[in-house]
Amino acid sequence: MKILIRLSLQGTLFTLCVAFLLFIRTFPPVFAQDKKETQIQALVQQLQDKDRQVRLAAIKEAKKLGVEAKAAIPALTLLLKAPEDDIRENASEALGRMGAEAKTAIPALIEALKDRAASVKGNAAFALAQTGIEARSAAPALSELLKDQNAWTRGNAAFALGRVGEAKNYLPSLIGLLNDPNDNVRRDAADAIGRVGAEAKAAVPAFIVLLKDKNASVRRYTAEALGRVGPEANAAILGLIETLRDQEFVVRTYSAYALKQIGMDAKQGVPVWLALLKDDHEHLRSYAADALGAIGPEAKVATPALIEALKDQDRFVRISAAKALGKVGTEAKTAIPQLTELLKDKEPLVRSNAADALGRMGVEAKAALPALVELQKDQAAVVRLAVAEAISKINSP
Repeated sequence: MKILIRLSLQGTLFTLCVAFLLFIRTFPPVFAQDKKETQIQALVQQLQDKDRQVRLAAIKEAKKLGVEAKAAIPALTLLLKAPEDDIRENASEALGRMGAEAKTAIPALIEALKDRAASVKGNAAFALAQTGIEARSAAPALSELLKDQNAWTRGNAAFALGRVGEAKNYLPSLIGLLNDPNDNVRRDAADAIGRVGAEAKAAVPAFIVLLKDKNASVRRYTAEALGRVGPEANAAILGLIETLRDQEFVVRTYSAYALKQIGMDAKQGVPVWLALLKDDHEHLRSYAADALGAIGPEAKVATPALIEALKDQDRFVRISAAKALGKVGTEAKTAIPQLTELLKDKEPLVRSNAADALGRMGVEAKAALPALVELQKDQAAVVRLAVAEAISKINSP
């Protein structure tokens, strides 16, 4: 009897344990969330501790947590007035990690722009940048820092003016910073000016010089800024074409972006994009094919190169090449055999774009009809839809 009771109790205990484990596995996010909230509450308390080391450790933890510790923003804001430089420096940096959530700290951060410590001013400027246009009222104070002796402060002030949407009102000062001896300042000034758009055309001559800057990051942001200025930056076209040979992939990428945004006629653009179609990086080869397609029938001289690009190892290059040939249209009808062969590609998007390109050739692509009809059974819906439309176009008068 005792044995039976013991076995029964053991079975009950086992069942309860299993049930508890299942409960734990079912609701871990709840427990994790509670634990996180408790951690944040403790952090807020530590930020108000009398011991400087405890406060400093809590601030550094808030920096690690970032926006997860947004409940600590009021306490961090108060610490911007702490007597210790390192407390203010870390508190302003922590607020920068909170992004737009730190908008309630904007008045205190604007006040911190006058701090005696350069690191605090620089961090406050960066934090204001993260809050975006909510911090527009900080623009006058930020503009004063463009003349600061500290490079970190000058750069972050320029960066912030761009992010809060007020760079337009301080263009002369920002253009002046394009000659700054510090790499990061030149980079941040270029970024801010670019955000003004077409109205920043006065900066184009200085940008052309910066395309040859020794610092790759400066060249990259300069190219991007020229792209944002758009057609008003057409004086920079030759400089950007030269930058397409830059050793840094990211610089070449933004130079290509800028040239496309500025715009080139077929006579000027086709040779540029043909050269880029041979770039070592597949992203740029794809971009070049897209750009040739955007030119349309006037890019017909690029047909042989685009046909070659249909064999590229990268599927996105093959897709872009097929699209481009389709946009060139009947002027690229010599590509029909290769496009027909591409209907057998292992990638559904490649097959669908090859079909679309053939459809754009119209009646000229009649020889591809048997292959297209066979592809009506394709497993991918995107391919079947493209094939149906292509067959319709080819059969239409």
